[in-house]
Amino acid sequence: MSIRQTIYSESEGSSEVQKNFSTFPVSKDQKVLKVTVKLIQVVRTTVEVFQPQTYYITAKGVSQSLRQPPDGFFKIGRQQVTETGQRPNDLMLPPSDRAISRSHCMINYKAFFDTTPPEYWIWFLMGSHPRLGQRSVLQMLPQDLFRYILSFLKPKRFPLLIDLGSMCGTYIKISNSEPIILVQNMNFLVGSDINIEIDRVLNDPIPQSLNFEATIEDGCTLQDLTNAHEYPYIIVKVSKFFNDNEATMQSSTWKFLAEEKYKIFTIGRSQVCDINLPENTISRTQCRIIYNEGKWMLSDGIENKPTVNGTWLSICKRSNIIRSWSDPYSLKSGSQIKISDTIIQVDWD
Repeated sequence: MSIRQTIYSESEGSSEVQKNFSTFPVSKDQKVLKVTVKLIQVVRTTVEVFQPQTYYITAKGVSQSLRQPPDGFFKIGRQQVTETGQRPNDLMLPPSDRAISRSHCMINYKAFFDTTPPEYWIWFLMGSHPRLGQRSVLQMLPQDLFRYILSFLKPKRFPLLIDLGSMCGTYIKISNSEPIILVQNMNFLVGSDINIEIDRVLNDPIPQSLNFEATIEDGCTLQDLTNAHEYPYIIVKVSKFFNDNEATMQSSTWKFLAEEKYKIFTIGRSQVCDINLPENTISRTQCRIIYNEGKWMLSDGIENKPTVNGTWLSICKRSNIIRSWSDPYSLKSGSQIKISDTIIQVDWD
């Protein structure tokens, strides 16, 4: 059942649902975002347990939100009311959890519902105009082919997650089946307090062979030539830090070479893992670092078996001293967001 059908079926027998959508009615063809606070305890916690909450978002605003007027953003934090009496957040998380900032993060849903066509789409349509596109080659295209090309130009719109300079960061759950491409300075959280940082990545393809003739002609040593054709590698830094503190207890670094076109390295508490982390809060195989098709990637757990606690990507910079906003992160339907011990899931049809 779609989200819109769910709203209609629930509203027929629930005055509460009708009340929630009295301001923002949902038609059968209207796009809807569903934001759910899930009752999942990722790690050991001392904060209070609260009931699951569900918010429905349309282009007109957020159901159940006391923050008015709607501005295209779904804001999340632990502050309920400011000194001036304003409500800064649509979703208020447990006030006693100090790992959550007063204004922690927000979802830009304006970008998801925006129907303004991009300029290049307009240019393409102008080429098919009877008068404006008289000299355009697009006039010669069959209508079916024209529609097919237009379908590729039509932009896909996603809600965007932005961290608002929080103290402890905002995280996205990594998929078990769709690996994420790794780039330098990415940070992942596993267990209760373990940070995995991608310190450096070299994605160059594996050399087919070394040109030994160049050693004689150019006066190079074999070591120089080998370094010039170094295998793709990745440097991973693992740190265990105190809660709510950037000071690390311990830090170790590993360097892995991709000597084959397909290579897997594992991280977990099992002794057979390439990076062994003897911690009770992580799985035997927590995640996999994969080299495939000239790229380094990471996925959660082992193949077809995700971990219980998850592997989480930080959307913030590692050393965010100035506490600046993060770059917008495009969400997918089903994306899970971790804010301290709270999990929020975003869905749409």
